[in-house]
Amino acid sequence: MSADFIQLLVGGVLLGGIYGLAAFGLSITFGVLNVLNLAHGEFLMLGSLLSYGLFVGLGINPFISAIVVIPIFMLLGIGFYLLLLKQISDKPPHQLLVASILVTLGASLFIEDVTAFFWERPVTGISYSLPPLELAGVVISSTRLLILLFIFVLALSMQLYLRRTYVGKSIRAITQCREGAKVVGIPISRVSALAFGIGMALAASAGAFYVTLFTVTPVMGIPLTVKYLCVVVLGGLGSIVGSVLGGLILGVAETLTAYYCGAEWSPTIAFILLILILIIRPEGLFGARK
Repeated sequence: MSADFIQLLVGGVLLGGIYGLAAFGLSITFGVLNVLNLAHGEFLMLGSLLSYGLFVGLGINPFISAIVVIPIFMLLGIGFYLLLLKQISDKPPHQLLVASILVTLGASLFIEDVTAFFWERPVTGISYSLPPLELAGVVISSTRLLILLFIFVLALSMQLYLRRTYVGKSIRAITQCREGAKVVGIPISRVSALAFGIGMALAASAGAFYVTLFTVTPVMGIPLTVKYLCVVVLGGLGSIVGSVLGGLILGVAETLTAYYCGAEWSPTIAFILLILILIIRPEGLFGARK
């Protein structure tokens, strides 16, 4: 196996980890609220810009920024839900889904325009690097490995949170059966607001690392949201393991496609994988069979 191929795999796995982290946030909001949040990518973009601002202004590295943005964007996410989504949460499921698409699309365009007004130039990324590692003659970025490790620790922490805490168990219960959760006394509205806040915090935390790899622009939100939807479908709704694995598959596939076929073909791979998984296993790799 060549050194170039190993470096491609490392880059693809890192990109996939970022995809998986952000996609799991989207999976939570859709599973708990039946809300398709088209503004999800905007929160990743805002997290990227905040991380960039902290690095340039205060010298704070992306690892610390990824932690700092979590409480900030969790509060913003809760406020977003209470201001825009709580009013439509009592609608029947199909009406709620359509209404949420319209509301979050409007919010996405608003955030995009406001961000473009205050942040005119694209952010070309954070030049933060640590001494590289050499393994078996292959030079690997230690920064990328640490980012990947951080993402997996955060994903594991979320898995434990969902399985061991009252709020986490409530989120899982609402995802499985909303009416049943209501019958046993789970405060649906309060847990829904927290779930939305967690989803936005995960997106922003992923954004803190996204800016270390790619250029960030105000108009990148909706294309990223569509990509994360593909990851959610690929991995299975509500599954953090599925989201991470789906993100890894997409990240590696995009990286290899860009290298061997050209960058212009890279965006299409998400939709090819989406079509294949819908044909072979519509519930996703780790989704529950109906």
